Amino acid sequence: MEPRLDTQTGYLLVKLGALAGARFDGVLAPLGLRGRHVRVIEEMRGASHSQQELCQATGLDRTTMVAVLDDLEQRGYARRSRSTADRRKHVVTLTGAGERAFKEAARALADAQEAFLAPLSAGERDQLRDLVERLRTTTG
Repeated sequence: MEPRLDTQTGYLLVKLGALAGARFDGVLAPLGLRGRHVRVIEEMRGASHSQQELCQATGLDRTTMVAVLDDLEQRGYARRSRSTADRRKHVVTLTGAGERAFKEAARALADAQEAFLAPLSAGERDQLRDLVERLRTTTG
């Protein structure tokens, strides 16, 4: 007899990831953001980056990165300009509005995480984070 999918840890992780992603997207939607926007903004904080550097840091492909940066620029959260060192490159800089949007998104995500993990004790939350982090760093 084949094992049931809903007893397999990998399957449960995928389902849990989908549930968490939907919840987090839900709290970002009123801010006009999605998870990928926040991931890129977080990477941009504190320094200017080329689009290629942002792709490498976030794991987003170039086409997706252009779309994300278009969104962020349209909202006034980022500014693209030519690099003074290499005119072939675009440098992306986070604006003050982008920093404020990030802080608001981070608060909303922290609240959503708190609600999502409410069934777990503080010790269980720490254990879950440690196990997930170990898997993340050793498998991918």
